Amino acid sequence: MSPRPQWLTKTFLASLFLGIGGFLYGYDSGIITPSLALGSFVNYFDNPDAPLRGAIVSVYQAGAWLGSASVGVTSDRLGRRKAIAFGCAWGVLGGALMAGAAHVSMLIIGRLLVGYAVGTITGVAPVFGAEIAKTHERARITAVNQMMVAWGFFIALWTGVGEGKWANANQWRLGFAIQAIPALVLGVGVLFIGESPRWLCLKGRYEEAEATFRRWHHDGSNDEWCKTEFASIQTSIAEEVQAQHRLGWVDLVRTPPFRRRLFVGSFVWAAAMLSGISFVQYFQTAIYATLRFDQDQQLLVSGLYGCVAPVACILSLFFVDRIGRKKILITSSALLSVSYLIITILAALFPARPGQPTNEAAQKGLIACIFLVSANYSALLGPMTWIIPPEVFTTELRAKANAVVQVIHYSISLVITQCSPIALERVGWKYYILFILTNALCAVVFAFAYPETRGKSLEQIDEIFGDIQEKYDMEEKVAVTEKEGSDIVEGAR
Repeated sequence: MSPRPQWLTKTFLASLFLGIGGFLYGYDSGIITPSLALGSFVNYFDNPDAPLRGAIVSVYQAGAWLGSASVGVTSDRLGRRKAIAFGCAWGVLGGALMAGAAHVSMLIIGRLLVGYAVGTITGVAPVFGAEIAKTHERARITAVNQMMVAWGFFIALWTGVGEGKWANANQWRLGFAIQAIPALVLGVGVLFIGESPRWLCLKGRYEEAEATFRRWHHDGSNDEWCKTEFASIQTSIAEEVQAQHRLGWVDLVRTPPFRRRLFVGSFVWAAAMLSGISFVQYFQTAIYATLRFDQDQQLLVSGLYGCVAPVACILSLFFVDRIGRKKILITSSALLSVSYLIITILAALFPARPGQPTNEAAQKGLIACIFLVSANYSALLGPMTWIIPPEVFTTELRAKANAVVQVIHYSISLVITQCSPIALERVGWKYYILFILTNALCAVVFAFAYPETRGKSLEQIDEIFGDIQEKYDMEEKVAVTEKEGSDIVEGAR
């Protein structure tokens, strides 16, 4: 029997399993897109108007916002595994409610619960994977999460194509029911893998943490490495706990270097939502409808759209760590702005008019630009949202900063998904101008306000932000204050 490849470690296999959380995120995000194009779905819910369609889509983002906002509490109190299982339980319930929806309110509640599940799972699973991984594995594990999101969206869109071919009044229920399967598999399976040694150390359970660490990494010949590495984790955790007791939420904006870190880490996620990717993903079938496409054509083109992201993600692995972060961000936002400019021109010059055929060349050009938006985001801007925040956030404030980032992310997405169907109905192609401007603005911000962090150590990144001395000064002030307080107590005695 040939030996197992060195890269095929226990932690990498665990990351593949935890990637089901990313798959669930992609699938749950994508399955509503073909559903809105199914005649059976639209007829069952009495042809929902634009505000109601927006609510059906955006309530998922509201649920994800709640899940990500509460994940700090659930993952800290329950542990990484149980927090994921907790989220999965809501995912199963939400999927069941959506599949069995007898009324639109039941559908909305189910979608809210599914969103809460996704916000919880995606808030914990990548952290869990990073905590159990060796240093050289973390980039690969990040890539796994991104890939699984793309594959989840791909499966969702092609499930919609299959539903469209199934002549049944309940065809739309199938895709919603499938949501519960990955949630159930992940929720049960995660309880059978080891806990995060880092979380166990945070709770002071050092003996259990070391035993778990050895189960993850010991291969019979690296005993000394395991001892050294675990000792390093213990030291790091002790420093982190000490820092967390001193630094609070207000410290995110107390000093210019910390404010700049928060801006750089959060704006990349804001740019991702302002890129219009949520609008394209969720409402592409509505765009195809304006081109006079029938149901089957809308579903087929959306399925082809779903093929773009997985391919783009694979291609990004070959250059994403070889080109500067800043160049990737500027190029992505600039190209997105150009793509929306072309979409706007085509939609304005060749509008779809009832009873009249549309220009075939314009149709193809518009669809090509929509596909380019997906390829651009999946290969360039999307990966940066996973890479940049961990690079720029300090250990002491990482959890708090990540919570702020996710709140910003889901808040912008919530607004866009709620407003898009209304805007399309009332102003038509003029709505696309918004994304020309937002992407152009993001390109300018990346060009003039972003530092280059590729190839930099954490110490070098500290120098870029100029907060080494600031941090020490802050800690010194706290230490002086504590000493003065103790002197006062001693004097009172």
